[in-house]
Formats: sequence, C-alpha cells, structure tokens
Amino acid sequence: MKQIIVFILMLFPLIAFTQITVDTSFEGANARVLSVDNTNNVLKVESVLKRGDTRNIVFYFRISGIDSTRTFKIRVQFSQSYYPPVNAVYSYDRITWYRILGTISGNYKEYSGKFNRRTIYFSHGYPYVYSDLIALQNRLAANPFVNVSNVSYSESGRAVKLFRITNPSVSDSGKSLVWVLGRNHVMESNSNYVVEGLIDYLVSSDAGAETLRNQAIVYLVPMMDVDMVFVGGSGKDQLPVDFNRDWDSPSYWNAVRDVKTRMLQTAASNRMRIFIDSHNPFPGETDTTGRLFFYSMQSSGVKFQNLNKFRTMLFNAGGYYWGRKLLYPTSGQSSSKWADSVFTNIDFSASLETGWIQRTDNALWSLPLYKLNGKVLGKGISEYINQSTSINGNEMPVRFSVDVFPNPFNGIVKFRISLEKISVVKIKIYDVLGNNLAAVDFGKISAGSHDFTFDASSFSSGIYFYEINAGNNYPLNKGKLVLVK
Repeated sequence: MKQIIVFILMLFPLIAFTQITVDTSFEGANARVLSVDNTNNVLKVESVLKRGDTRNIVFYFRISGIDSTRTFKIRVQFSQSYYPPVNAVYSYDRITWYRILGTISGNYKEYSGKFNRRTIYFSHGYPYVYSDLIALQNRLAANPFVNVSNVSYSESGRAVKLFRITNPSVSDSGKSLVWVLGRNHVMESNSNYVVEGLIDYLVSSDAGAETLRNQAIVYLVPMMDVDMVFVGGSGKDQLPVDFNRDWDSPSYWNAVRDVKTRMLQTAASNRMRIFIDSHNPFPGETDTTGRLFFYSMQSSGVKFQNLNKFRTMLFNAGGYYWGRKLLYPTSGQSSSKWADSVFTNIDFSASLETGWIQRTDNALWSLPLYKLNGKVLGKGISEYINQSTSINGNEMPVRFSVDVFPNPFNGIVKFRISLEKISVVKIKIYDVLGNNLAAVDFGKISAGSHDFTFDASSFSSGIYFYEINAGNNYPLNKGKLVLVK
C-alpha cells in the first residue's frame, strides 16, 4: 500500500506541472502560439503568413502536454470567418486522422474535446506534404504504366513531379490526351488525396483503367506549388501572383511556365481532350452548393454539353451528384481558362472543387472518401474517352450528351438530349433486376438540345436505370435514376 501511495505522489507532480507545448519544426507545419493556459487546458494559436502569403489559413502543428483527463480547447484566431475549417482534423500518429467540429467565438474558432493521449497533431485539413508526393512516386516506381519525371524545378530548387500514365505496349499515335493538376492553391490539401486516388485508379487492374490506358495518355502534376507546400503556407492570393492566376504570358512561377510548355508540346502529337485542375473551396465555407462541383467557362454550347455528359457519367460511377458553376472573373488567367482558350478543340476544361464538410449525398468527407472521389473521377474519364473513341483509335462523333435532372427526383424526371445531327431517339427504363419497365420512342429529333420528361410517379421509390439509343452514330448512353417519394 505504501508503495502505491509513493508512486502516486511521484506521478502527481508530472501531471500537475506538465506544460502545454507546440512544435512547428517539421515539414509543412504552421502555427504561432498566442497564449497557453495550463490551468484551464486552453491553447490559442493563429496561422502564420509564409513567403508571399496574404491569407493566414493553413495551420498544422504538434501539441504536447495535454491533460487527457479534461477537455482540451484549441482556439484558432482568424481574420475571416471562412478561413478556419468547420471540421479540423487531429491525429496521434499522422496516419489515422479524426475530424473535430469547431464553433466560432468572437474572432476565434474553438475546437474542444477529450483526447486519449497527451500529444496530438492538429491541422486545418488532411495534411499532404512534399514527402508524401515523393512517397507516392516511390510506391509506383515498379509500375509498368507510370513514368515520373521532373517537369520543372521550383524557385527553391525542388522538383515538380509529372506523372505520365498510359499503356506503353500500345502506340501513342491516336491516343487522347488528358491533363490533371493539383495544389495550385496550397491550402487545399484535401484535393491532393483526390489526385492520389485518381492515380491509384489509373494504374490499377480495373477494366476501365486498362481501357483508358490503351486509349489515352494521362499527365498529372499532383503538386504545382511545391515550395509553399514544404513551408506550410496558404498560397491563395499570394504575392507577387497567385499560382492559379499566373497562366497569362509571361508566367512568373517556374512550374506554371514549364507545365504550360509541356502541355503545348504533348498537344502537338495528341489531341487534348480533357483538362481538370483539382481544388477545394475555402475551409470554412458552409454553402451547400460547394460540396462538389466543376467551375467551367461555358453556359451553353458543345463544351457545356460535353461537361454535362461527363458529370452524368460521374454520377453513374459514384452514385452521388457532381454540380457545376460558371467560373467567376479573376484578376489573372486561371489554368482551366488558359487550357480552354489555347486548346480550342478541347472537349472541356474545368476546375474541380471538392468540398470540406459533406458530399452531395450528405456523407461526411473523409480521407478515404477523398481518395474514392479520385477513383470515381478516373472511372468517369475512362467512360467518357471510351464512349467517344472507336476500337481502332479513330474518333467517333462526341456531340451526343444527356443531362438528367433533377436526380434524385420525385415523380417527374427530365432528360436533356443534345445531338449534332438528326437522329431517332429511344429510351428504356429498367429496374435493378434488369426488367424493362418502360420504352419510349421519341422518333426523329433535330440537331441541338431537346428536353423530354418521363413520368415515374407510378413507380416505387428506389434505384432505376435508363438507356438512351440515338442510332448507330452514337454509343448507348446509360445511367442511374434515383426516385425518392
């Protein structure tokens, strides 16, 4: 008994007088301590402006000395309420991450909870640092479908990595060209997991990935602003110029200039079909329309229709909605706007915005779901390229698109069908067992866009499938319908 008492007395000073400390000495870290209240278990910090930052958004640091027997409060000071995330993340080992909800109190956002250990890592988003990119490169080093090169070197001498994915056993001649970029804005770390998920799908044994590798060359630059990632900056609206406003000529940043050059070089041999720049909105954004969408330049026309066709394929592949918005005016040219203006025969160019809180089906975004989002993106790209490319690599007409809305729907669903020439259009509706429930012959319809409605009010709530036949000039267009009453 005396031994137990002595042990407790020895342990008590360690618990009572342990001090809360913050460490930012590792790669990608960012925080400035404003105050430490050991008595009340409260830490106040703020984000630090790095390099040419104008927005203090990013934070990522290690906290030690937490009293795990009591609620611990982390208060992040902000200058704009949409800077700190609705849900920050924490980890004990930087492998498994957990979400934690914040509440605004004055000019602070407070994240509070009881933690199982006395040391945690705390971040505005799921951290993805330069070392993670190198680890991805090393993991895929033996994959026969991947070639990784240095497309540029940053102002601090770090290599900007370019992943080239295709089937080297199939001639590059006639293959479609797809380009994907990531981390033009460094604060958007979650978007890197979307790109990594896309890469993992593209090199996989999935049948769609194999088909895409035979029909296309996919180039990916997962991390554009490698220097700002390394130092833990925010990057958005940085000086002297935002990475994603630097696509006018001449460009200031090495990576932007060199990636533009490489895109032009690759497009000299293969037709540029798709360009996507992966982003996240501001971390504290609560607008429900910002959960998952594309920014694009068109509100009508062929490119508008092509993106709608692609969005339908993504919905079919993932089972959740991918929205779209018109790109807002910017002070300098963005990457997607540059690609749209330079490659005039591109099918579509867009910026993908993957949200911070919930997916469009209300599932909470998580690290695995960000990677899954990349996989769904890959499936959509594969289907889009495959449906507009013949077996021998010669392009078939791609100007056939179908947009289905609303979806999910309640009773009445509308099909917007766009064609480049007169065609006979038929639609069939199936249930999940493959039973043909309805067949509608719209007859000959002229070139252009036409809206048709289908009344499913007599059907029960559930999942259905449609198949649209527009004649021999076009592939069948298939998709999923979700009826909710």
